[in-house]
Amino acid sequence: MQKHFKYFLLAVIAILFTITVVSGRRECIVRKVPNADTMCVCNATYCDDFPPLRPAKQGFATVYESNKVGDRFKETELKFGSTTSSAVSDGQRVTVTIDATKKYQSIYGFGAAFTDSTGQMLASVDESLANQLIDSYFSENGIEYSVARVPMAGTDFSDRPYSYDDFDEDLELKHFALQREDTDWKIPYIKRALKVSPHKVKLFGSPWSPPAWMKTNHKFEGNGYLRGDVGGPYYQSFANYFVKFLEAYKSHGIEFWGLTVENEPNEGQNNKNYNCLNLTGPTERDFVKLNLGPTLAKAGYGTDKVALMVYDDNLGELKHFVTPILEDREAMKYVSGIAFHWYGNGLMDVWPDSLLDEFHEKYPDTFILNTEACHLSDSEPSGVRLGNWEYAEHYAYDIIRDLNKHMRGWVEWNMALDMKAGPRWNEKQGYGGCVNIDPAVGEAYKQPSFYAIGHFSKFIAPDSVRVHNTADQTFKNFSVLTVQRPDNRLVLVALNARSGDIELNIVDSTRSLSHKIPAHSVQSYIW
Repeated sequence: MQKHFKYFLLAVIAILFTITVVSGRRECIVRKVPNADTMCVCNATYCDDFPPLRPAKQGFATVYESNKVGDRFKETELKFGSTTSSAVSDGQRVTVTIDATKKYQSIYGFGAAFTDSTGQMLASVDESLANQLIDSYFSENGIEYSVARVPMAGTDFSDRPYSYDDFDEDLELKHFALQREDTDWKIPYIKRALKVSPHKVKLFGSPWSPPAWMKTNHKFEGNGYLRGDVGGPYYQSFANYFVKFLEAYKSHGIEFWGLTVENEPNEGQNNKNYNCLNLTGPTERDFVKLNLGPTLAKAGYGTDKVALMVYDDNLGELKHFVTPILEDREAMKYVSGIAFHWYGNGLMDVWPDSLLDEFHEKYPDTFILNTEACHLSDSEPSGVRLGNWEYAEHYAYDIIRDLNKHMRGWVEWNMALDMKAGPRWNEKQGYGGCVNIDPAVGEAYKQPSFYAIGHFSKFIAPDSVRVHNTADQTFKNFSVLTVQRPDNRLVLVALNARSGDIELNIVDSTRSLSHKIPAHSVQSYIW
C-alpha cells in the first residue's frame, strides 16, 4: 500500500511540475468583493504575472480572455479553419475581416503616472511587494507598459502642496531643487521600471502648478494666472522651470521623451481646490511661442529631443482651446502633439468620434495622445469601488474607440493608491484605479481595470501599426481593434460589454477562425 501511494505521490508531483513548466505563469489569487466582482491579491511573496507571449504554432492563433466571472488572461489555442464557438443563444454573430495592407497610425504604447501617492504607497509596503507591482506593470513578465507620466512637483495626489522653488520672487530659480517626493517616491520606482522593461519607456513630464509666487492669487490652488504679460519675467521663469526639471532628473540618469505645457489648463478657470494654473488657448500659444519653446530649444530640448504636447485637458474644450495654437506657425515650430484626457466621455459618447478624425485630417503631422484617465465617484468620496468589472469595460471601450480614431497611446492616472483613493492633500473625490494597497496587511489588489489595459499593452508592442478591419454588422457595446506588431504578427482586441455572448468570425488575407466572446469579457487574439 505504501509503495503504491509513493508512486501515486510521485506521479502527482510530476504532473504538477509539468503544468508549472508548461504554463510558466503565476495565476491570480482571486478575492471576491462583496456586492461587486473580483480582484487579484498580491503580497511580499506572491503576485500573479504574465510571461512573454509565445509564438503560436503554425496554423494556430492564441486568444487570451479576462471577464466578469473572474478569468484573467485565460489562454486558449485556436486552429485556423475550425469553429470553437458553442451555439450563441440569441443569434449574435459578427464577421471581422482584416486588411493588413491598409495601415494607419503607429502606436507609442500604454501606461500610467508615477504620482506622489503611488510612490508613497509603494514605499509603505515590503520592498519585494513594491518591486513586484512595478514589474507587473513594466516587465516582460507583466503587462509591459511603455509610456509613463511624471508630474513636475505636487499634484492633487500629493500629501502636501509644494513646488521645486518655494522661495518668493526667486525668478532666477537659484533655490530650485527636487524634493523628497522625487528622491524617495518617484525616482527609485522610475529606475526600476526602466530597468525591467523590455522596451524604451517614453517618459513625459507635466506641471500642475508653478510656484505659488508666480501666480496672481499666490496659491497653488484656485483661479490664478501667471503674473505679468506673456513673454515677461514670470512666464520666462516658468519656462526655465521646465529646463531645470529636465536637468535635475537627467542628473539621476532619467531622460524624458516628452512634456505637456500644463495639466488641465481649464481647471484654473474653475477655481479648483487643488494644484492648477489658468491658461487660455491664446495664452498657452503665446507662452509656447515666446517663452517655453525657444527656452527648451536653446537648452537642447527641441522637438528632435523632447516632444512638447499642448492642451492636456478634457475633450470637451479641445477644439476651442487648441485651434489658436495649431493655426499659429511660429508656435507650431515647437509643438509635436496634442494631449487630452478622457473625463466626461467614457461609455456615454459625450464627444463624437468625429472630433479626433477632424483633428487628424486637418493636422496629420501632430500626434494625439490620451494622457490621463481614471474613474471619478462623487457618491463614494471616501474611497473606491473595488473589484468593479464595469470599470474594466469602460477602459477597454475608450482605448478601442480612441485608437480607431488615430490616437497614438493611452495613459491612465495613478498606478497605485490606498484603500481610500489617496493619499491626497486637499481633494476629496472618490477615484478608481488599477491597484489599491493596504499597508496594514501588506497586500495589494489588482483591479479588473489592470487586466483590461493589459489586453492592449501586453499585445500591442511599441511601434505596432493599426490596420483596417470591416465588420459585417455592428452591436451596441461591442467593439474591435486590429493592429500589426513590429514582428508582423496580427492582434485583434475585442470587447463584449453586452449581457449575451457573441460568436466572432475572424478573417485575414488567407484564413479564418471562429470563437465565442462571452458576455462581459475582453479578448486579445494574436497570430
